[in-house]
Amino acid sequence: MKKQITKKGYRVLAIVWTLAAASMAVAFVRRLAEFNLMLLLLLALSALIAANFWKTYHRIPEEPGRDPFDVPPRFADDPELFDDEPPVPRHLNKDSEENTHER
Repeated sequence: MKKQITKKGYRVLAIVWTLAAASMAVAFVRRLAEFNLMLLLLLALSALIAANFWKTYHRIPEEPGRDPFDVPPRFADDPELFDDEPPVPRHLNKDSEENTHER
């Protein structure tokens, strides 16, 4: 059974092959004075593979359930994190100078 590559996996592969093609382009330009057919073929092959991975990445639909806004966070069961009321200070002495500042 073949494991399916996710959209994120295709993006990683596309980035890696794009960097490989860029590396081959730099190597080809450095040795431009002495023409090397093998470097040119490797450059063309790397560019084609990178383009193929980018096309595949853009063709794959979004994965269901992968949107972070679709799934609530793990701490959603804690009501204190989602309380809209401001916290009430406890154990404050109302006559203290610390509590006389204006709000």
